[in-house]
Amino acid sequence: MAIIHVASNELEKYLNTDKVVLLNFSASWCGPCLRYGDILKQLDEELGDSVQIVKVDTDKYPKLAKGFNVMGIPNSRFYFNNQFEKPFVGVTSLETLKEKVLRVKAK
Repeated sequence: MAIIHVASNELEKYLNTDKVVLLNFSASWCGPCLRYGDILKQLDEELGDSVQIVKVDTDKYPKLAKGFNVMGIPNSRFYFNNQFEKPFVGVTSLETLKEKVLRVKAK
């Protein structure tokens, strides 16, 4: 599966899936976001059949970020079974993300 970069009016269609969705808010100028982007690519390569990664550029879509109360980036949250999990801010390791995907899917 590929990482999807969405516009604000496209988000809903990417949430309607049987996969765990990792919604990530970031910006191109953000150093930690760039590092985290590499980790998200690895996650997609390893678990692409189980997780859909959806990225939102906070500079292009500030209203969408504001609607999700994004105060710092990178900011991520999982979505599964019509429910968002608690957001987490900062860079998270690949192993931790894999564990979180499995935990969310098990609910």
